[in-house]
Amino acid sequence: MQTSDFLDTVAGVDFSGSKSEPNETWLALGKFDSMGVTITRLERIGSHKIGPELSKLAGLAAAGFDFPFSLPAEFLQYLADKRNLTPFQSWQSVAECMAFLPYEEFDEIALAFNREPKRYADKSTKPVAQSPLHRGNPSMMQMTYQGIRMLTTLNPEKFAVLPFQSVGKDMCQVLEVYPSATLNACGIQNKGYKSKEKKDKDAMFALRKTMIRQLASLRESTKDPAVAASIKDCPRLEINAKFESTAITSDHAFDAVVACYTTAMFVRSPKYFVDPLDADNLDVLTEGWIYAPSFVKADAKGAKTSVAT
Repeated sequence: MQTSDFLDTVAGVDFSGSKSEPNETWLALGKFDSMGVTITRLERIGSHKIGPELSKLAGLAAAGFDFPFSLPAEFLQYLADKRNLTPFQSWQSVAECMAFLPYEEFDEIALAFNREPKRYADKSTKPVAQSPLHRGNPSMMQMTYQGIRMLTTLNPEKFAVLPFQSVGKDMCQVLEVYPSATLNACGIQNKGYKSKEKKDKDAMFALRKTMIRQLASLRESTKDPAVAASIKDCPRLEINAKFESTAITSDHAFDAVVACYTTAMFVRSPKYFVDPLDADNLDVLTEGWIYAPSFVKADAKGAKTSVAT
Protein backbone atom coordinates (compact mmCIF):
# COMPACT_ATOMS: atom_id res chain seq x y z
CA MET A 1 0.00 0.00 0.00
CA GLN A 2 1.51 3.34 -1.06
CA THR A 3 1.23 5.99 1.62
CA SER A 4 0.42 9.68 1.35
CA ASP A 5 3.20 12.24 1.80
CA PHE A 6 1.88 12.89 5.30
CA LEU A 7 2.63 9.33 6.38
CA ASP A 8 6.41 9.47 6.29
CA THR A 9 7.40 7.39 9.33
CA VAL A 10 7.65 3.66 10.04
CA ALA A 11 8.29 1.80 13.28
CA GLY A 12 9.90 -1.52 14.15
CA VAL A 13 9.41 -3.14 17.52
CA ASP A 14 11.30 -6.02 19.09
CA PHE A 15 8.72 -7.05 21.67
CA SER A 16 9.24 -8.64 25.07
CA GLY A 17 6.64 -10.22 27.33
CA SER A 18 8.81 -9.96 30.44
CA LYS A 19 7.15 -8.53 33.56
CA SER A 20 10.06 -6.19 34.35
CA GLU A 21 9.56 -2.48 33.61
CA PRO A 22 10.92 -1.38 31.30
CA ASN A 23 11.51 -4.77 29.75
CA GLU A 24 13.61 -5.42 26.64
CA THR A 25 11.05 -4.05 24.18
CA TRP A 26 12.93 -1.83 21.73
CA LEU A 27 11.49 0.73 19.34
CA ALA A 28 13.14 1.81 16.09
CA LEU A 29 11.69 4.66 14.05
CA GLY A 30 12.53 5.40 10.44
CA LYS A 31 11.69 8.40 8.28
CA PHE A 32 11.25 8.18 4.51
CA ASP A 33 13.10 10.42 2.09
CA SER A 34 13.73 10.25 -1.64
CA MET A 35 16.50 7.67 -1.21
CA GLY A 36 14.97 5.32 1.33
CA VAL A 37 14.49 5.25 5.08
CA THR A 38 16.68 6.78 7.80
CA ILE A 39 16.65 5.51 11.39
CA THR A 40 15.76 8.52 13.54
CA ARG A 41 15.21 6.88 16.92
CA LEU A 42 16.32 3.68 18.62
CA GLU A 43 15.64 3.03 22.30
CA ARG A 44 14.47 0.54 24.89
CA ILE A 45 10.98 1.66 25.75
CA GLY A 46 9.31 -1.31 27.45
CA SER A 47 6.18 -3.11 26.33
CA HIS A 48 3.99 -1.21 28.81
CA LYS A 49 4.68 2.05 26.95
CA ILE A 50 4.80 0.92 23.34
CA GLY A 51 1.10 1.33 22.54
CA PRO A 52 0.77 4.85 24.01
CA GLU A 53 4.06 5.87 22.40
CA LEU A 54 2.98 4.82 18.92
CA SER A 55 -0.37 6.55 19.42
CA LYS A 56 1.43 9.86 19.97
CA LEU A 57 3.38 9.70 16.72
CA ALA A 58 2.21 11.79 13.80
CA GLY A 59 2.68 10.55 10.24
CA LEU A 60 3.07 6.88 11.18
CA ALA A 61 2.48 4.78 8.05
CA ALA A 62 3.14 1.33 9.52
CA ALA A 63 4.52 -0.48 12.54
CA GLY A 64 6.08 -3.93 12.42
CA PHE A 65 6.10 -6.07 15.56
CA ASP A 66 8.25 -9.14 16.13
CA PHE A 67 5.77 -11.39 17.96
CA PRO A 68 2.92 -13.74 16.94
CA PHE A 69 -0.35 -11.84 16.47
CA SER A 70 -2.45 -14.96 17.09
CA LEU A 71 -2.44 -18.66 17.87
CA PRO A 72 -2.59 -21.92 15.85
CA ALA A 73 -6.04 -22.92 14.58
CA GLU A 74 -5.88 -26.27 16.41
CA PHE A 75 -5.31 -24.56 19.72
CA LEU A 76 -7.98 -21.94 19.06
CA GLN A 77 -10.54 -24.71 18.61
CA TYR A 78 -9.38 -26.30 21.86
CA LEU A 79 -9.45 -22.92 23.66
CA ALA A 80 -13.00 -22.22 22.53
CA ASP A 81 -14.11 -25.64 23.74
CA LYS A 82 -12.44 -25.24 27.13
CA ARG A 83 -13.96 -21.78 27.59
CA ASN A 84 -17.41 -22.86 26.34
CA LEU A 85 -17.23 -20.31 23.54
CA THR A 86 -18.56 -20.30 20.01
CA PRO A 87 -15.72 -21.36 17.66
CA PHE A 88 -13.59 -18.37 16.72
CA GLN A 89 -14.54 -16.96 13.32
CA SER A 90 -12.36 -13.83 13.40
CA TRP A 91 -9.19 -12.50 14.94
CA GLN A 92 -11.19 -9.87 16.78
CA SER A 93 -12.98 -12.60 18.75
CA VAL A 94 -9.62 -14.25 19.53
CA ALA A 95 -8.16 -10.95 20.73
CA GLU A 96 -11.20 -10.20 22.89
CA CYS A 97 -10.91 -13.61 24.51
CA MET A 98 -7.23 -13.06 25.27
CA ALA A 99 -7.90 -9.57 26.65
CA PHE A 100 -10.09 -11.02 29.41
CA LEU A 101 -8.26 -14.32 29.93
CA PRO A 102 -5.84 -14.35 32.91
CA TYR A 103 -2.37 -15.56 31.94
CA GLU A 104 -2.51 -18.35 34.54
CA GLU A 105 -5.64 -19.78 32.89
CA PHE A 106 -4.15 -19.40 29.41
CA ASP A 107 -1.04 -21.23 30.59
CA GLU A 108 -3.11 -23.98 32.20
CA ILE A 109 -5.15 -24.52 29.02
CA ALA A 110 -1.97 -24.60 26.91
CA LEU A 111 -0.41 -27.15 29.27
CA ALA A 112 -3.49 -29.37 28.99
CA PHE A 113 -3.38 -29.01 25.19
CA ASN A 114 0.17 -30.40 25.48
CA ARG A 115 1.28 -29.65 21.92
CA GLU A 116 3.11 -26.86 20.12
CA PRO A 117 1.66 -26.75 16.58
CA LYS A 118 2.74 -24.03 14.21
CA ARG A 119 0.47 -21.64 12.38
CA TYR A 120 0.29 -21.80 8.60
CA ALA A 121 2.36 -18.60 8.49
CA ASP A 122 5.02 -20.07 10.81
CA LYS A 123 5.49 -22.98 8.42
CA SER A 124 5.53 -20.72 5.36
CA THR A 125 8.56 -18.61 6.32
CA LYS A 126 12.25 -19.32 5.79
CA PRO A 127 13.50 -20.09 8.37
CA VAL A 128 10.40 -21.70 9.85
CA ALA A 129 9.15 -19.72 12.85
CA GLN A 130 8.60 -21.05 16.36
CA SER A 131 5.10 -21.98 17.48
CA PRO A 132 3.42 -19.22 19.52
CA LEU A 133 2.92 -21.97 22.14
CA HIS A 134 6.63 -22.83 22.34
CA ARG A 135 7.88 -23.15 25.93
CA GLY A 136 11.56 -23.84 25.33
CA ASN A 137 14.30 -21.34 24.64
CA PRO A 138 13.15 -18.90 23.44
CA SER A 139 9.80 -19.08 25.24
CA MET A 140 6.99 -17.64 23.13
CA MET A 141 4.04 -18.03 25.51
CA GLN A 142 4.29 -14.85 27.58
CA MET A 143 5.31 -12.72 24.59
CA THR A 144 2.39 -13.97 22.47
CA TYR A 145 -0.10 -13.45 25.30
CA GLN A 146 1.12 -9.94 26.19
CA GLY A 147 1.48 -8.97 22.53
CA ILE A 148 -2.07 -9.86 21.54
CA ARG A 149 -3.41 -8.00 24.58
CA MET A 150 -1.35 -4.95 23.60
CA LEU A 151 -2.84 -4.98 20.10
CA THR A 152 -6.33 -4.75 21.60
CA THR A 153 -5.39 -1.42 23.22
CA LEU A 154 -4.57 0.30 19.91
CA ASN A 155 -7.06 2.90 18.73
CA PRO A 156 -9.05 1.23 15.89
CA GLU A 157 -9.60 4.63 14.27
CA LYS A 158 -5.83 5.08 13.82
CA PHE A 159 -4.44 1.54 13.62
CA ALA A 160 -5.39 -1.40 11.38
CA VAL A 161 -3.99 -4.79 12.39
CA LEU A 162 -3.15 -6.82 9.26
CA PRO A 163 -4.45 -8.94 7.70
CA PHE A 164 -7.52 -8.85 9.91
CA GLN A 165 -8.69 -5.24 9.64
CA SER A 166 -9.33 -2.92 6.72
CA VAL A 167 -6.99 0.02 6.23
CA GLY A 168 -8.67 3.40 5.95
CA LYS A 169 -7.20 6.68 4.75
CA ASP A 170 -4.13 7.81 6.72
CA MET A 171 -4.32 4.82 9.08
CA CYS A 172 -1.24 3.09 10.44
CA GLN A 173 -0.84 -0.48 9.25
CA VAL A 174 0.26 -2.89 12.00
CA LEU A 175 1.98 -6.04 10.79
CA GLU A 176 3.73 -9.07 12.20
CA VAL A 177 7.34 -9.27 11.03
CA TYR A 178 10.12 -11.80 11.52
CA PRO A 179 13.65 -10.30 11.39
CA SER A 180 15.26 -13.69 10.79
CA ALA A 181 13.17 -14.19 7.64
CA THR A 182 14.04 -10.71 6.36
CA LEU A 183 17.75 -11.33 6.89
CA ASN A 184 17.47 -14.69 5.14
CA ALA A 185 15.71 -13.11 2.15
CA CYS A 186 18.46 -10.49 1.95
CA GLY A 187 21.19 -13.13 1.92
CA ILE A 188 22.44 -12.10 5.37
CA GLN A 189 23.23 -14.50 8.19
CA ASN A 190 20.00 -14.98 10.16
CA LYS A 191 21.10 -16.93 13.23
CA GLY A 192 23.99 -17.13 15.63
CA TYR A 193 24.08 -13.38 16.33
CA LYS A 194 22.58 -13.62 19.83
CA SER A 195 24.28 -14.92 22.96
CA LYS A 196 24.05 -14.09 26.66
CA GLU A 197 27.47 -15.56 27.38
CA LYS A 198 30.13 -12.96 28.26
CA LYS A 199 32.77 -14.93 26.42
CA ASP A 200 30.81 -14.46 23.17
CA LYS A 201 30.31 -10.69 23.51
CA ASP A 202 33.07 -9.53 21.18
CA ALA A 203 32.17 -12.09 18.53
CA MET A 204 28.49 -11.10 18.69
CA PHE A 205 29.36 -7.40 18.41
CA ALA A 206 31.57 -8.04 15.38
CA LEU A 207 28.94 -10.19 13.70
CA ARG A 208 26.11 -7.70 14.22
CA LYS A 209 28.35 -4.92 12.93
CA THR A 210 28.88 -6.87 9.71
CA MET A 211 25.19 -7.69 9.42
CA ILE A 212 23.88 -4.15 9.94
CA ARG A 213 26.32 -2.85 7.32
CA GLN A 214 25.29 -5.56 4.89
CA LEU A 215 21.68 -4.51 5.33
CA ALA A 216 22.56 -0.84 4.81
CA SER A 217 24.47 -1.67 1.60
CA LEU A 218 21.97 -4.23 0.30
CA ARG A 219 21.43 -2.62 -3.09
CA GLU A 220 25.10 -1.84 -3.68
CA SER A 221 26.67 -5.09 -2.48
CA THR A 222 25.34 -7.55 -5.06
CA LYS A 223 27.34 -8.11 -8.25
CA ASP A 224 24.76 -10.34 -9.94
CA PRO A 225 22.61 -8.42 -12.47
CA ALA A 226 19.51 -10.59 -11.93
CA VAL A 227 19.69 -10.23 -8.16
CA ALA A 228 20.37 -6.49 -8.48
CA ALA A 229 17.33 -6.10 -10.70
CA SER A 230 15.22 -8.00 -8.19
CA ILE A 231 16.09 -5.74 -5.24
CA LYS A 232 16.39 -2.44 -7.12
CA ASP A 233 13.19 -1.06 -5.59
CA CYS A 234 14.18 -1.79 -1.99
CA PRO A 235 14.51 1.42 0.03
CA ARG A 236 18.04 2.22 1.15
CA LEU A 237 18.66 1.98 4.88
CA GLU A 238 20.53 4.88 6.50
CA ILE A 239 21.71 4.53 10.08
CA ASN A 240 24.10 6.88 11.88
CA ALA A 241 27.06 5.84 14.00
CA LYS A 242 25.21 6.24 17.31
CA PHE A 243 22.28 4.03 16.35
CA GLU A 244 24.55 1.55 14.60
CA SER A 245 26.55 1.20 17.82
CA THR A 246 23.34 0.61 19.79
CA ALA A 247 22.23 -2.09 17.35
CA ILE A 248 25.64 -3.74 17.59
CA THR A 249 25.68 -3.85 21.39
CA SER A 250 22.06 -5.03 21.81
CA ASP A 251 20.53 -7.86 19.79
CA HIS A 252 17.08 -6.51 20.76
CA ALA A 253 17.94 -3.13 19.27
CA PHE A 254 19.32 -4.89 16.20
CA ASP A 255 16.07 -6.80 15.68
CA ALA A 256 14.08 -3.58 16.11
CA VAL A 257 16.10 -2.00 13.27
CA VAL A 258 15.50 -5.03 11.04
CA ALA A 259 11.79 -4.91 11.92
CA CYS A 260 11.72 -1.22 11.01
CA TYR A 261 13.46 -1.84 7.69
CA THR A 262 11.10 -4.72 6.89
CA THR A 263 8.18 -2.39 7.54
CA ALA A 264 9.71 0.28 5.32
CA MET A 265 10.05 -2.28 2.51
CA PHE A 266 6.43 -3.30 2.98
CA VAL A 267 5.25 0.31 2.63
CA ARG A 268 7.52 1.36 -0.23
CA SER A 269 7.77 -1.93 -2.15
CA PRO A 270 4.75 -4.13 -1.37
CA LYS A 271 5.43 -6.25 -4.46
CA TYR A 272 8.09 -8.09 -2.45
CA PHE A 273 5.48 -9.41 -0.01
CA VAL A 274 2.98 -12.24 -0.46
CA ASP A 275 -0.64 -11.25 0.06
CA PRO A 276 -1.95 -13.58 2.79
CA LEU A 277 -5.31 -13.75 1.04
CA ASP A 278 -3.48 -15.43 -1.87
CA ALA A 279 -2.31 -18.22 0.43
CA ASP A 280 -5.51 -20.21 -0.16
CA ASN A 281 -5.72 -21.05 3.52
CA LEU A 282 -8.64 -19.73 5.54
CA ASP A 283 -6.74 -20.21 8.80
CA VAL A 284 -4.85 -16.97 8.14
CA LEU A 285 -8.07 -15.09 8.95
CA THR A 286 -7.72 -16.12 12.60
CA GLU A 287 -4.03 -17.14 12.81
CA GLY A 288 -2.55 -14.10 11.10
CA TRP A 289 0.36 -13.70 8.71
CA ILE A 290 4.10 -13.05 8.87
CA TYR A 291 5.12 -10.27 6.49
CA ALA A 292 8.56 -11.06 5.09
CA PRO A 293 10.06 -10.10 1.72
CA SER A 294 10.92 -12.41 -1.13
CA PHE A 295 13.59 -11.71 -3.77
CA VAL A 296 15.39 -13.45 -6.60
CA LYS A 297 18.70 -14.82 -5.33
CA ALA A 298 21.63 -16.58 -6.97
CA ASP A 299 22.31 -20.04 -5.54
CA ALA A 300 25.77 -21.59 -5.16
CA LYS A 301 25.78 -22.71 -8.81
CA GLY A 302 24.75 -19.31 -10.10
CA ALA A 303 21.16 -20.30 -10.91
CA LYS A 304 18.48 -17.72 -10.14
CA THR A 305 15.84 -18.79 -7.67
CA SER A 306 12.97 -17.04 -5.96
CA VAL A 307 13.62 -16.85 -2.25
CA ALA A 308 10.21 -17.43 -0.70
CA THR A 309 9.92 -16.55 2.98
